[in-house]
Amino acid sequence: MKKLNLELSRKQWILLGINAALLLSCLVLMLVAKHGTSGLYSQQAAKRWVDKGESYAQVSAFFSPDRNVQADEVKGIRNSLMQKLSEDSLLEKNASGRPLIDAYSGECEAQIRKDGNTLSVTATGVGNDFFLFHPMRLLSGSYISGEDLNHDRVILDENLAWALFGSNDIVGMQIWMGDQIFVVSGVVAVEEDTLYKTAYGTGNRIYMDYDLLKAQKDTLKITCYEAVMPNPISNYAFYALKSACGQNEMEDTEALKNAEKNPLNFDSCEVIENSNRFEGMVLLGKLAGSKYQSMRTNSIGYPYWENIARFVEQQQIRLLIIRYVLIVFPIISLIVWIYTLWKRRT
Repeated sequence: MKKLNLELSRKQWILLGINAALLLSCLVLMLVAKHGTSGLYSQQAAKRWVDKGESYAQVSAFFSPDRNVQADEVKGIRNSLMQKLSEDSLLEKNASGRPLIDAYSGECEAQIRKDGNTLSVTATGVGNDFFLFHPMRLLSGSYISGEDLNHDRVILDENLAWALFGSNDIVGMQIWMGDQIFVVSGVVAVEEDTLYKTAYGTGNRIYMDYDLLKAQKDTLKITCYEAVMPNPISNYAFYALKSACGQNEMEDTEALKNAEKNPLNFDSCEVIENSNRFEGMVLLGKLAGSKYQSMRTNSIGYPYWENIARFVEQQQIRLLIIRYVLIVFPIISLIVWIYTLWKRRT
C-alpha cells in the first residue's frame, strides 16, 4: 500500500484558510444570534421558573378584540389547563410547587390627573402574575400582583412619573382616574434600546389591576393570556393551550392538510410557544410562511413585547440563512477531500 501524501500545496492552503474563515464567521453569527435573544426576558419565564429535572414551557395566546375576552373566559382557560394537567397526572408530580403560573392583560387609552394636571396614557390592565412574565426594571418601589390584598396600587413608567411628578421616587404618591384614587406602587424603566423604544412608543404608560381598570373603562378587553406549565413532551403545553382556547386539533385529514398548506391565521386567537420559538428547526418552519408576513387575516393585535419578539424572530431567520450559506462551502470541501483520500487509498 502506498503512503498517502498529505502535504498541502499553496492552493490547498488558500482553500483551507477560506474554509476556516467561513467557519469562524458562522461561529460569530451563532454568538450574535444568541446575544440577540438573551435580553428578551418576556420570552424566558419558563427558564426562570423551571424546577430541577422538570421540563416547563411558556405559551401565549393573543385574542382579537372582536372575541371580547374577559376575566371569566380566562378563568375557564386556566381551569381547562389544570384539568389537562390533572388528567395526565402532572399535578401530583408537581405537588411540591405551583404546576401552573399565568397572567393576562389588556390595553386601553385613559386619562389620569394630579393637582389639575390631566394626561392621556396607555393603561394596561393586568391580572395574576403579569410581572413574573414581564420583569421590567424597577427604578423604585415594587410590582403589583393578583395576590395583593389592596388592588388600588398602580405602576407608572418613568415617562409618566416625570410628566406628573418630575421624579422617579414617588412611591406612595396618589393619582386620580375618574373619581377614584390610586396609590403609586413603583416606577419601571423605559429601556434605551432602539428596538424596545420603537415598539414601546413614546407615550405614557400605567399598569394596574385589570378589574379596576375595567370598572373605569367598560370597553376594556383581554388581548393576551400567558402561562408557564409542565411540558413533558414536545408541544404538550402548546396544544393544551390551543385546546383550552377552543382551537381543538382537527380530526378531518383533508382539513388538516389544507391548514398545513396555508400558514395564515383566520381565527380570533393565535397561540404560540415562546420557549422554543428561536430554535433552528422552528425558525426554518416559519421561513416558508415569511413571505405572507405582511398579510393580515384577522384583527389580532400584539402588545409591544410580542412585536419586539417577532422582529427578533425575523432577524434570527435571516442570520440562520446566512449561517447555512456560509457552512455549505466547507462541507463541500470536506466531502471532496474525503473522496480524494478514498480514491488514493491504494
